[in-house]
Amino acid sequence: MIFPVWDDIELKLSPTEAWVKQQCPEMQDRVAVLAGDGKVLKGSARESQSALSFLSVFFHELSLTVTQVEQGGRHEAKAIQDVLADLNHLFGESWLLTLDAAYTEHELTSKVVAAGGDYLVPLKNNTKVLKEWAVIAFSYPTENGVVDVENRSGEVWERRTDILTAVPEAIREALPDVKTLIRREHQVTRRNGKQTVEIRYAVSSMLLTAKQAEDIWRGHWGIENRSHHARDTVLHEDRCRMRRGVQGRAALNGVVLGILLGHSRSLTAVVRQIRVKPIVGLRLLLPELG
Repeated sequence: MIFPVWDDIELKLSPTEAWVKQQCPEMQDRVAVLAGDGKVLKGSARESQSALSFLSVFFHELSLTVTQVEQGGRHEAKAIQDVLADLNHLFGESWLLTLDAAYTEHELTSKVVAAGGDYLVPLKNNTKVLKEWAVIAFSYPTENGVVDVENRSGEVWERRTDILTAVPEAIREALPDVKTLIRREHQVTRRNGKQTVEIRYAVSSMLLTAKQAEDIWRGHWGIENRSHHARDTVLHEDRCRMRRGVQGRAALNGVVLGILLGHSRSLTAVVRQIRVKPIVGLRLLLPELG
């Protein structure tokens, strides 16, 4: 097993690259789907100092944080530009980065494309005019749609995703290389018959089917559920009071989670197993021990 090397300034990528290529030897034949998001380290706050924060990129296939950067008081869309060269180094020109609405801007999306990647970003009220154009576009028949129905504890969750490739000119002018316009409707029917409906819109620089768009957009929150939430509940990252070396500790946490999730989808179960039998943890690091 090869671990990333870190210091207080920069997370170095060569060991990470070796690990990714070892685990995914055919990576060049498909698109790497990544998610980017920020995280605040609440425990690092002091009376006279705000909490530290960093931006990270999560590789879904390996449940691995492949790169991260300290935000340093910058806007998220500015800070994450620092990792685009890293993503090109790791994945060449075959990667797609999903982001939340804070990143839906021309400068960042242009740099993602220039770095050899693609993006999928939502259209919300911070891009109100573009969202309105999306609403108008989807008032006409769509080209491709997919429906997913799920039963959850007596509730019925229905998701419908539609796409258009005839993207309005106003959207194409505002964001670079937009090829797919996406509409996602999420309807929940409660046990008492009450229904709630939420409709969201997004764009991507990659040409996607409705099924691909649904899977990629829905999967974005893996960075929250399988990384950020797990860091706080399993590794207690939020409780840490450190302010020095925090970048290194966060990098180590990302590696630990990648190893644990590679062994089991249930983090709680594998952590309990390691507590009872520490040799299990050692075998995760050194598989040759059997």
